[in-house]
Amino acid sequence: MIHSMTLRSNPRLLIFYLILAALPLGGLSLYSRLPQLVGGLVIGVCIFIDYGLFRFARPFLRTKVTTTETTVSVQLPNQEEVFAWEEVTLSGKCLIEGRGGRSFIFLYNLERDRILTVPYEYTDMPGLEKTLSERTPYEVFQLSSAMELQRIIQERYHLNKTEPDEPEKETAT
Repeated sequence: MIHSMTLRSNPRLLIFYLILAALPLGGLSLYSRLPQLVGGLVIGVCIFIDYGLFRFARPFLRTKVTTTETTVSVQLPNQEEVFAWEEVTLSGKCLIEGRGGRSFIFLYNLERDRILTVPYEYTDMPGLEKTLSERTPYEVFQLSSAMELQRIIQERYHLNKTEPDEPEKETAT
């Protein structure tokens, strides 16, 4: 199954698309009120900003999560991560507490020491949760911040723990 970001799954995209439409329209309305040269420059700047925003956002809008019988694939803006189901050490859902907290689903691979997070803004997220819970160790966490997940994983799998150095022995001279 393919899970991607759409207007239905993430209504906040509507704001982004409205901004993309409003910038050139705003430039056009200013063009009619300003001298021709200045109005032309304003509309040019508006179109340039619009194009830059679209180029920046396009890779993020193309991200997707694909599940098959044998793998889970997360396509990120600059790369694609593919895990066999057996490689996923832990997966789950994180509920961020407090104002403005957003939920996300995560996949963790101990061998690669890699955490992939998927915002809860893709199509059929309950279906993805169900698939992950059936095929991988799955837990739900309530956290005060997203960084807490990293700490929990480090503690659970004893990562970044180094043995204390032996004290230096003093020698008498």
